[in-house]
Amino acid sequence: MSMAWTGTAANLATVATGLSALIAAFVWVRKQTEERQERRAAIRSRNWHGYVMPEGINDWFVHLAEDPKTLTARVVLEVVDRNGDPDPAMAHSMREVTKGDGRLARAPTEEEWSFLIAQRKERGYGKGYPVR
Repeated sequence: MSMAWTGTAANLATVATGLSALIAAFVWVRKQTEERQERRAAIRSRNWHGYVMPEGINDWFVHLAEDPKTLTARVVLEVVDRNGDPDPAMAHSMREVTKGDGRLARAPTEEEWSFLIAQRKERGYGKGYPVR
């Protein structure tokens, strides 16, 4: 009878060891997967929010087409070229950006633009500049 218990105990010990190794492997793989996902999310966030590429900056020359006498939420602009002539193609581009992004942003100042171009020359095309 003692041999039967010894065999059963050895089997249980083997199963327990295998089960603990399986759990440890599962926990390790899960941790590695979570860390990889966190790294990828950080990179994605950095690439989306942390870099400014000069090629991604849109700007348009505009004139106010209407100047309302009272405060209103409507702004009517005329899109023009550098010489002040109407530019339908750029107006179309502005409409498409507004439809896609739902917003417009100010153009960078001369100093900001020069800085971005200098960074692109220093770091190379497509590497961007980290914003802090």
